[in-house]
Order: sequence, then C-alpha cells, then structure tokens
Amino acid sequence: MLSEIRIKKFLYLKDIEISLSDRLNVFTGETGVGKSLIIDAISFVLGERGSFEKNDYVELMFEADNQYAEDGILILARQVKNGKNIYYLNGRKVVKSIIDEISQNLIEIHGQHASQKLFDADYQREIFDKFAKVEDKLEEFQKLYSEYIKVKKEYEDILSKQAENQRKIDFLTFQINELSSANIKPGEKHKLEEEYKYLSNIALIKEVVELSKSVLSVQDNSVLSNLSLVIKNISKISDLSENLNKVLQNLEEAKTLIEDAFYKLEDTDFYADDYKLREIEERLNLINNLERKYHVEADEMPNLLDSLNDELSTLINLEDKLPELEERLKTLENKINQLADEISSIRKSKVSEFEDLVVEGLKDLAFKTPIFKVKIEEKPIDKYGKDKITFYFSANLGFEPRPLSEVASGGEISRISLILKLISKKSVKTLIFDEIDTGIGGKTAIEMAKKLKELSKDFQVILITHLPQIAVVGDRHFYISKEIEDGKTVAKVSLLEEDRSHEIARMLTGMIDENSLSLAKQLLKEGEKWTR
Repeated sequence: MLSEIRIKKFLYLKDIEISLSDRLNVFTGETGVGKSLIIDAISFVLGERGSFEKNDYVELMFEADNQYAEDGILILARQVKNGKNIYYLNGRKVVKSIIDEISQNLIEIHGQHASQKLFDADYQREIFDKFAKVEDKLEEFQKLYSEYIKVKKEYEDILSKQAENQRKIDFLTFQINELSSANIKPGEKHKLEEEYKYLSNIALIKEVVELSKSVLSVQDNSVLSNLSLVIKNISKISDLSENLNKVLQNLEEAKTLIEDAFYKLEDTDFYADDYKLREIEERLNLINNLERKYHVEADEMPNLLDSLNDELSTLINLEDKLPELEERLKTLENKINQLADEISSIRKSKVSEFEDLVVEGLKDLAFKTPIFKVKIEEKPIDKYGKDKITFYFSANLGFEPRPLSEVASGGEISRISLILKLISKKSVKTLIFDEIDTGIGGKTAIEMAKKLKELSKDFQVILITHLPQIAVVGDRHFYISKEIEDGKTVAKVSLLEEDRSHEIARMLTGMIDENSLSLAKQLLKEGEKWTR
C-alpha cells in the first residue's frame, strides 16, 4: 500500500507530507483549488509526462513485499533538476523503466487525466480471467507453452541448419581423417628437426671430429700426451704442498674428461643415409603444412583432433535428436490445444454472468440503460490461450456497443473501473480514482459510496470527490486549500478530524452555519450505517 506522499515541491504544492490509510482515502476542497494535483503528484513519480517545474520533487513510500523493498519499505521518487528528470529507488538513482516495472504491480490510476489501462486488451483479459478463475489453468498452460516454444525453436534451428550441418560434418570428417592419418605426436617435430640438422651436416661433422681426435690423442704432440707429461712431473712434487696436490688432482680429472670425450668422438656415426634424410624432410614438410593450415603448433595437434571429434559427435547427435524433438512437439501441441480449449470453455461459460454483474453495477452508478458485452474471438494460440477478449460498451440503449476504448469518457471509465474491480478483485495494492463521481448525485452517490467502501476492504483506495455522500465514508479525509504566501499561490493539505463536519457542511450547502453543520453530522452518521 501507499503509506506516505512526501511533496518537497510540486507546482504550487510545497513541503507536504500525507500519511494515508490502508482503506479509503478521500480528498476534497473548493472548486478551482486543484484537488487533482495530489493525483498529478503521484503520476509524476510514476513517470507521467508533462510540463513540470524546476526543483519539483515528490516521494512515494510504499509498504511492499517484493525484491526491491528494504525491510518492507519501498520509496520511489522523482526530481526535476537542471532540466532533467531523475528517478530514485530507495534513495538510489535508477532508470525510468525500473520505476515502471515496480509500480505496475503496486498502483493503478483511473481517470480522464491518467493512464487508462482499462483500454488495453491484455488488461481487459486479465480482469476477465480473474473473475473467471482461470489463473491456475492459465499458469499450467503457460508453462507448457513456454516449453513448447523452446522445443520448437530448437527443432526449427536444427532443421534450418540441416544442410549446413551436413557440410560441417563432411568437412570435419575430412579434417579428422587428415590429422588422424598424419598421427603427429607431441615432441615429434623437435626430434625430427634435430635429426635433420645432424644428417644434413654429416660431412662437416666428420671433418671436425677427425681433426679433434688427432689434436687430442693421435698426433705426437697431442693434448693427452702433453697432459700426461705434465701429470708425471707434478706428481713428483705434489706431496710437498697441499696446493700442488690439488693441482695434480685437477689435472688427472681433466685427463679423464678428455679421454672420455675422445672415446665419444670415436663412436660418432658418420653414416650419411640420404633416404632417411629425404624421409625426415618429407615428414617435416607435412607437419609444417598442417601447422599453417590449422593455425596450431605441431604439439597441439592431438588436442585439436580431440576437439574436432567432439564437434563432430555433437553435430551427429543433433541430427539424431530431430525425431525425438518432433515427437515431443506433437505431445506438447496436443496438451496445449486441449488446455486452451478448456480455458476457452471456462471463459465462455462466464461471459453472461460477468456482463450481467457489470450492467447491474453500472445501473447503481447512474447509467440508466448501459450495455456491456464481452466479445471472445478465436486467434492463433499464444501464451494466453486461443481467445481474444474485448470489452464492448454503450452508455445508452439503442446504440450499438463498441470497444470500450472508443466510446467511454473519463468519468465513465472511472465508474466502469470501479465496478470491474469489485467484480474481478484483480490484485494490485492501491487504486486511485479521479472524476469517478462526475455527473452523479443523490441515491446514485450513496450507491457509489457503498461500492467504494466495499472495494476498500480488498484494496487501498485514494480518490478525489466533490460529493459529500462519498466523502463521509472515507477512513481518512483530507482537505485541500489554496493560500497566498509572499505573493504566490500555495496549496495546503490538511487531515480532517473533529473539524470534518465543517467540510461536509460546506460540500452540502456551500456555507458553514448551524443548519448545514447539523445536516453534515447527520450525513456522517448515515454514512456509518451505509458501510456496516
């Protein structure tokens, strides 16, 4: 519910705080005082377009239980600053679409100057479905329909890509065969490159090895013979000092290493296998070509092959899935059609009762010969079933009913909304009515007061009225007045309590005297009886 309206500044409303009842709230005031400004201020926060003034700022505090509420409190606000509109949610800036999303389930405004949701076809369907009590079946239907749309999309996607998928399968099969045939192993390229480098330089290797062997050991003045002589001489004096002993050890170790190197040189393979060289060259060419073709290093090709195999399996599985999806679609279609027929049957069975209740209610609200019809037409199935639901209306007998949006005035639509709310009990927390009492009085006003009071048992109701019969049934009665301060017009909003009878007296006779006050007190007592 809307618990508080805080107006820092809005047109000529300034520094106003209004604490609302969770039942019926009425606003009254003299003609020309601008009673609808309160509704305009609420509409301002909810995103209404218009010519607003610099520094206009309004807050709406709701008691709510949704994902946006903090400790059960939700505060929506709007400010005009530097020519821009700024929206707030719980003190934080948000975009207007967030305000729209939140407010649509909290509050509805009905009136000539408000957004008239009742003209919307989806809204009319919601109201009728609430009355017909098809929501549970509709929820079941929508789950099936959502699944049907999902399965259908998957089926159509596979079907539309069948030719493309087959081309992919053929291409993947070719790539897999090519890579499988190549059978490249991790580390293979590096090993082949080392081997190729060795075999292609065999002549140079032989020349260098033979020369090195000769220098080390073969020639008369070789490294080993000279080193042996040095070792022999040092060994004669090595026991004379620790340092000389270490030198001898180092020389002997060096000799051992050189001898080992010499024997390894002797074991060097100088066999030049031209066939092996060509074989390695061809293998390296294949690997290099595949690297360029697939844009991967040779060592990653086994991983690439695994990936291609996975992709191929997925595509083949998709093709195999078509019959399964087709069968699922048929099953869902049958269930959807059956449930859509059931929902349509329930809707049609409730049309006459709904029409009669609306007409009966409208007659109580000063419509002498109203005609109200619910037209149900078949349409392609969507998430709401197979029915297009339209409300038709004529205020007078002899005039053909036409769609509600084409014929109802602001005052009429507010009264129709009131009756529909009473009948359907469509769930939204707060209802606001503007001009709902236009053109009525007397007994009709009393009937409207009773219906508004009845409505406030299920909803919070906020309304502007000029009828004392309606004002007396309000749980809270606010009085709007205008004053001049510093040469400027300023509106004031007061909660009437003990002085309420004075405002009812003014509304009854246009003056406040002993006689009008007596009538007002009598009407207040009568109002209590109407709503028992």
